[in-house]
Amino acid sequence: MRAPMTFDKIESCADSGDVCFKVGNYDLSPQRKPSEARKHFGLSHREVELLIWIGAGLTKNQIADRMGVSPSTADTFRRRAYIKLGVGTSAAAIAILYSFLSGTQVEPSELVPVV
Repeated sequence: MRAPMTFDKIESCADSGDVCFKVGNYDLSPQRKPSEARKHFGLSHREVELLIWIGAGLTKNQIADRMGVSPSTADTFRRRAYIKLGVGTSAAAIAILYSFLSGTQVEPSELVPVV
């Protein structure tokens, strides 16, 4: 199993040396650090880590292996993150997290979603 990832410096982007995340064939260079997302959304370090791995397209077992935890523990991190973000799907959680990291203003809505 691998050591836990450090999120304020995941990998350097090839040209700029900035913090970035790899998603498929793309490097994403956020405007904000994951530590800012933790504070803004009340997420734990592990919950943010898990959401970033989900956004990168890893499976539950791959994520658990990278995080050095069991798949059941990884699933617990996922459920807690979804509750804190008020969402029910990985797509919604990733949209919120990546929008925030890209610099978009993300605030809780007082509107009730139409179902």
